[in-house]
Amino acid sequence: MKITVEQLEKLNACTDQIALFKKHFGNSVIVTVNRAIAVASLFDWDWAADIFLSATAPTAYDEARAPALKAYNEARAPALKAYNEARAPALKSYEEAEAPALKAYEEVIARALKAYDEAEAPALKAYEEVIARAFAKAALAQDSELEKK
Repeated sequence: MKITVEQLEKLNACTDQIALFKKHFGNSVIVTVNRAIAVASLFDWDWAADIFLSATAPTAYDEARAPALKAYNEARAPALKAYNEARAPALKSYEEAEAPALKAYEEVIARALKAYDEAEAPALKAYEEVIARAFAKAALAQDSELEKK
């Protein structure tokens, strides 16, 4: 399979991935196992699989990666658990410290929105009345034209 910078740009690939692609492959590359493995940690091959593989290839791709994905998830599970346990107290402290500021922000926003709505109401009402009047006049004129025919 050939992949080009132009294809990546058209598919809205991340700019950092496009830059890495250019650095390692220039404007295009014929994908081989050795080339893919050489840059395995640099590129989002799952994204590439979703984008570039045909309708039947994703099944083969998913089947081929399933054992590795399972092993990866099992290997990282203890570290992920430890990470979540370690950050829990800090996250709780952050959320408790943030709560008063968020409440104050939401109160200010609510007052500002109320003031905006009150200030806008007369202009909105006048606009809606003009639109309704214009529609009714146009509809009557159209009916009148149809009756003449």
